[in-house]
Amino acid sequence: MKTSQINKKNMLESVNTYLDEHAEKWQGIGRLVAAKTQLSQNIAAINSAAQAQAEAQVTYGKTKQALKKAIATKADILNDVIEAYALTEGDNELARQMGDSKSDLYRLPYNDFFIKVRSIIDKASELQEVLVTDFGLSAEQITDVQNDLNQLLEINGLPRAYQIKSSVATNQIEQLLSESSDLLYNQIDKLMSIFKHSDINFYHGYQKARMIVD
Repeated sequence: MKTSQINKKNMLESVNTYLDEHAEKWQGIGRLVAAKTQLSQNIAAINSAAQAQAEAQVTYGKTKQALKKAIATKADILNDVIEAYALTEGDNELARQMGDSKSDLYRLPYNDFFIKVRSIIDKASELQEVLVTDFGLSAEQITDVQNDLNQLLEINGLPRAYQIKSSVATNQIEQLLSESSDLLYNQIDKLMSIFKHSDINFYHGYQKARMIVD
């Protein structure tokens, strides 16, 4: 949520809480009861949208990191097998290229990580026959890393999808806040004028709760 949205939501919750705490003063006023009920429902909807928005962001980050770590571990196994092959063949340059540990791989920025893991997969695929026959590798291991890398590439493209989801949630929250503001200005504020002179303290407390704190 935007800061301005949070401030408005806090005001709505302050009003809602204040009215709840003094329910005995207004429960006999039918229109005020209906407006207060709608306000409570709007606040619940705002909180639900905000929570879904936050959870989506956290889930995206955790999933991406966990998958990157898993790929680094599996790619390191391919790395080691190819390195062993290279050493037995006297190909020191290939052995050097395949010398990264899983920690080395995991620490790479995502773009470099994709390039590096792709090169490992390509080399393992190129040497698959000899690696499977003589070095204990399986074709399934290569496919497994490839599938995980494809999934990470897909997840890595989610920021755009998340931005869309976030924008939808932001607009939904903004609409609910706007509806709630209208509810206050056009109904609750006017109905609360009933107490302007008959219960000055209650009325002033409501006015204080209505203030938006930046």
